[in-house]
This record gives sequence, structure tokens and C-alpha cells, in this order.
Amino acid sequence: MPLITQARLLEAIQVRLEDLSPAFLAYDTDNGKYKLPVQGLYIMLIFEKKNSNIFTTIRRFTPQKYEYFSSKRGEKFKIEIEGSDKVSVNATEGVSR
Repeated sequence: MPLITQARLLEAIQVRLEDLSPAFLAYDTDNGKYKLPVQGLYIMLIFEKKNSNIFTTIRRFTPQKYEYFSSKRGEKFKIEIEGSDKVSVNATEGVSR
């Protein structure tokens, strides 16, 4: 199976951690491996890999980050695979369409 190295940002949505389900938080944090506070404002990023394979990740909210990601909807980003299945988004470096 070829290594996926980029994904297209479909959407950036403001979310409150306390409004997300325990199942989603377990998914996003690799069952608690990555620590998050109990509450707070974050940005949910929805990406599309090849073949309409969707994944999400959340990032700490700042007005600047939200504006940046919102302005980059539809653009491709570099992604990196950590370990066997954890996807990391290098969200500061867009790639050409």
C-alpha cells in the first residue's frame, strides 16, 4: 500500500472539547496517549486523503489559527505517519494543488 503524504483540508470548525463525545476524544488522542484539557475552544480540522478517506484532528484555537485554516479550505497539506496508524498533519506547510 503506497504511503500517503498529503491530504486536502475540507473544513475547519470551532468546537468545545466538553461538547465532544468520549468516543471522539479517544479516537483523536489515540486512547489518551495525547493529553488534552477537559474543556476549551479548539479547531476541528477535517481532511480527505485519497479515495475519499476522511480523517479529523483537533488543534488549539487561536483567532489567527482559525483564520489561517479557514482560508486554506480546499488546499492540500503534508501529512506524516507516526508509528503504525497515527497520522500527524504538518499544518504549517501547504503543498501545491
